[in-house]
Amino acid sequence: MISNSTPAKCSLNNLQCEITFSISNKGKRLLIFKNYVFRCNNTTKSKIYWMCSESECGVYIHTNTTDELICINGNHNHSANPDQLEAKLLRDKMKERILSETTSITKIYDEEIAKANLSKGAAAILPTVIEYRSNMSKARRKNTPVIPSGVVFDIPEFYEQTLSCQRFLFIDLFMKRGQDRILVFSSDQQLQLLFGSEVIFMNSTVWCIIIRPLVLRLRKIRSS
Repeated sequence: MISNSTPAKCSLNNLQCEITFSISNKGKRLLIFKNYVFRCNNTTKSKIYWMCSESECGVYIHTNTTDELICINGNHNHSANPDQLEAKLLRDKMKERILSETTSITKIYDEEIAKANLSKGAAAILPTVIEYRSNMSKARRKNTPVIPSGVVFDIPEFYEQTLSCQRFLFIDLFMKRGQDRILVFSSDQQLQLLFGSEVIFMNSTVWCIIIRPLVLRLRKIRSS
């Protein structure tokens, strides 16, 4: 165990830089130190006690509640697996994007793989895009609002905007005393393309129900 002497404090400061954190599959915090993973064993008002994730290993780490290193004790009785850890951290990045974005899972997978520069060992461990897409589609569905069965429902702000936080929900109109509802989604670029076209093909239903209200709304916005 490291004492509170001045050389020890210098050593702690150096070791602090090697500590990072991640999240387990169950949403619990994990501490990572020198390619070893530690799970939280106990928490008090001033300390957090971390134990090596291998159940038969007795190495532990203590930090304060602001994640500053206090002490490290013990020697691991098993080797680290940097390839497995590298693959896990990449999966965590992918999962974070999948749950917070609407970008396709395949595209997120490809983009993160391209940026990661994985080692051969980590690349061999990483699941294929088909395997990963199957698992993460379930996780994404849990965060996706249920498809409404009626016309009265709230639209989350996230779905009213584009990925660049520009307006996307253009018309939200109730008709026939609330029995029908018209939702028109369009970006400004799409509207410019529509109204900049010399010819627009549509039937009478589209004109009466969608295009005419859209034109009137657009004129109102331009005149305001």
